[in-house]
Amino acid sequence: MALLNNPFALTMTASLIIQIMVLFLLVYGYFLKRKLKFRQHGITMAATVVLHLSMVFYIMIPSFVLALIPDYIVPAPLAIVSVVGLIHGILGTITLSLGVWIVASWRFSKNIQGCINRKKTMLKTLTVWIATLVFGITLYAIFIGPVLMG
Repeated sequence: MALLNNPFALTMTASLIIQIMVLFLLVYGYFLKRKLKFRQHGITMAATVVLHLSMVFYIMIPSFVLALIPDYIVPAPLAIVSVVGLIHGILGTITLSLGVWIVASWRFSKNIQGCINRKKTMLKTLTVWIATLVFGITLYAIFIGPVLMG
């Protein structure tokens, strides 16, 4: 299988699988909140942000800086892969910044008032994160689709 013989494709596939796991953790955290298990919700969300951060620093930033910028964005800034990559990077930076801010401002406090005050920000962060995931899946399809077909 072409996917197993291509370390780039294998790394991108692993990253995508982990991001889908992050999505499931976000949904699980949401259900914890709905069950009024606020502390468990916060711990789940903090773990989710750490998992996401590790993938961003281990895979996404190096891919963006070492491959996407020099091979696509600089030579052809208006090409579809460049535009999708830039939007993905910008939305991802916003999402990550908001996620880290929300978790850091909570600091595992037992007082949930601060979380209630940030509810709208949490919903906006989730919305932007889903948009980021969609653009990431689009990049995956652009790069890995041909590998899987050939």
